[in-house]
Amino acid sequence: MPLLECKNVIKRFGGLTAVNGVNLTIEQGALAGLIGPNGAGKTTVFNLLTGVYAPTEGDILFEGASIAGKKPHEIAQRGVCRTFQNIRLFSELSVLDNVRTAAAVREKIGLAATVFRTPGFEKVEKSATADAGHLLELLGLYNFKDEQAKNLPYGAQRRLEIARALATKPRLLLLDEPAAGMNPQESDDLMHLIRRLRDEFSVTILLIEHDMNVVMGVCENITVLVYGQPIAHGTPEEIQSNPKVIQAYLGDEDGDGLGDVGGKADA
Repeated sequence: MPLLECKNVIKRFGGLTAVNGVNLTIEQGALAGLIGPNGAGKTTVFNLLTGVYAPTEGDILFEGASIAGKKPHEIAQRGVCRTFQNIRLFSELSVLDNVRTAAAVREKIGLAATVFRTPGFEKVEKSATADAGHLLELLGLYNFKDEQAKNLPYGAQRRLEIARALATKPRLLLLDEPAAGMNPQESDDLMHLIRRLRDEFSVTILLIEHDMNVVMGVCENITVLVYGQPIAHGTPEEIQSNPKVIQAYLGDEDGDGLGDVGGKADA
């Protein structure tokens, strides 16, 4: 059974069809990419997968069960978590507390236990703190654990978002432009980190990304959207040589490849 399936998913906003008949299959353990020009519907797909929007038509299955129309917190509890194109940290909280708060998604502690700080509550707090510390070490952020999140450098804030998402212990991690704003060295480090996360946490990863070096360097298979419709799916090599992708995505009239994949495409 695939981990995730989108079956003829359509999303309309009034007279605008943002996503039009998306069929997408993500296998357990995959490291996949979703790319396309501006307005292609990539972030709308992420919003559909995480419950921000409900599909107008079609269905979304996670581990064989429909999650279409479920609330974001319900989908997160099932094991789907994401980062955002625009960083959305709790800027006034410490780095450690940003990660600890995310752990609450998977814990079931009642109001009374929280107010009276019962032994069960204390046990959960201790576990969440230990897990958060481990994640911060893994992402090179432990020395900043007591800093307010807003004081971190931009690249470190990106890593903190990933750490916070991992604190929910997802089975599917959605990364929305994780390399945005990073310099070439930071992007290269990010590629190694993404592979390491997939392997060490046994988490399936689907990412949207502008940086073609990252997309082609880390993704094992890629889906291309144009005007809300998938036009191609395959390995990086297949995508690079696909005439439809070349024409619609990068506008390479010679049709001899994706051009300079070392640059940043307008995705």
